[in-house]
Amino acid sequence: MARIPGETEHDAPSGPSIAREALKAAVALGVLGALVGYVSRGGNLARGMPAPPQFVDVEAFRADCGPRDVNGRPLIVNMVYSEDKRSWLEYAAERFARRCPNIQVKLTAMGDIESADAIIDAYLEPKYKQQKNELPTLWAPADDIVVQYLAARWKQRSSEVPDAGELLDGSEARSLARSPLVVLVWHDRYQVLEAILRSGRSEEGPWWQIPCALVPRDAELSKVALEDRVPGRWIDWYGPLTPPPAKKPAVAPKTRTPIKPAYEAPFPTLQEIERWGRVKFGHTSPTRAASGLETLYLMAYAYVLPPKERAALEGSDAPAQGSAGGGLTGSEHLRGAFARALAERKDSLRQALGRCEGGLDEAPESARLLTESMINVGPGRYDGVMTYEHLTLPALKRLGAHESTLRDARIIYPQPTIVNEHPAVFIRPDPAQRQAASRWLDFLLAEEMQEKAIQYGFRPANPDVSIRASDVDENPFLDLRRYGVELDPDLREPPGLDGDAIHELIGIWQDATGRY
Repeated sequence: MARIPGETEHDAPSGPSIAREALKAAVALGVLGALVGYVSRGGNLARGMPAPPQFVDVEAFRADCGPRDVNGRPLIVNMVYSEDKRSWLEYAAERFARRCPNIQVKLTAMGDIESADAIIDAYLEPKYKQQKNELPTLWAPADDIVVQYLAARWKQRSSEVPDAGELLDGSEARSLARSPLVVLVWHDRYQVLEAILRSGRSEEGPWWQIPCALVPRDAELSKVALEDRVPGRWIDWYGPLTPPPAKKPAVAPKTRTPIKPAYEAPFPTLQEIERWGRVKFGHTSPTRAASGLETLYLMAYAYVLPPKERAALEGSDAPAQGSAGGGLTGSEHLRGAFARALAERKDSLRQALGRCEGGLDEAPESARLLTESMINVGPGRYDGVMTYEHLTLPALKRLGAHESTLRDARIIYPQPTIVNEHPAVFIRPDPAQRQAASRWLDFLLAEEMQEKAIQYGFRPANPDVSIRASDVDENPFLDLRRYGVELDPDLREPPGLDGDAIHELIGIWQDATGRY
């Protein structure tokens, strides 16, 4: 074909040439897109607009957290605490670290009795004397009964150490939260137990009747085999009360609208009670856990100074009860009466404890493990347990979430009981550590963290925080009232014990049971 003048003839483009052109076009488009993005972000290659600068209110920071260290290193606060507070304290420590980075809180969870002995060892062992940053600044056991235990042990063990001095500074102890010792019991057992306690057949109070059912006051051990030194059987305990107590008559509704009654489980039959076997209420070891030590004291208090004798000393013929409007009532005026009664009845108490618990298995070392064991294993292991109220609430929540497959349970608030105050005690801090630790405690007692403590099942130590008015997503005290949880229970505490009396009780229990 003839060519047009001036026309240049091009060869058909090859395959590799087309690929190179396509690659060049893709690169150009990519660069163009990056430049557009760069300009659209104001010349900033970050994914978004630059964050505005964060300004710190220096005065507010100093008020909450104190001054920063001139070397930029945080002040260290070592806190040893009872392991049942772990979830709450770890939550609080994480948020405190964000607010006060100049204070580093190091948490160590331990059993109460174990931690008391470990603290004494730490301050008596020479190898620890140069490691100040590793020694605890704060100790927060479950209750003052453990503080008294440590004080007596320190006095005993440091007596041969020159210039040992005092270990704890109790003058500034602060309660972090509150949790009474309660009884968690399966509902069918609760029905029978309530009928037995209401009958008033025993002169001892519930803290002896429940764990030591049918154990006589004047127990004779020489004729009882070791394996038989356990509480009696349910059928023998309840049998004399048959037939079952009559139910209260239903109240006729005032309106015509039919009211559907709430379901109430029938009272257990004698055949069912027979199958329950012996009475099995568990508590932790008095030499390992505060809850076990508290239970031992309440058992001894009920045995050596029964309710009628206490009532006579108080000038009343009725057994002592809690305050009428709810709250906490003390019994310090009975301290001397208990000491005298214990001295007079110490031997019979030892015999009775041996008859009640000499044949039992080793007690758990943790209230949490005890409570979980009851729920996980069922009534074949425990009919009920003596434990902290705050540990029962997650267990009850779990039962409620699986009410179609799991058994029902109930909380009992026996009178008297011990309300654990979870005191935080200083252990030989220097002035800087004391100030830093005080700011940490202020943070725990502020409304935000006290509200969070309610969610974890604790009663607030801050009087400005109310369980009833607490505006939290999940308030277990409100949600679990159908299981016997009370917002304002009437609570009466026994008189406080000093360290010497605590160690005497532990010795009586060890002699009675052969356990240490």
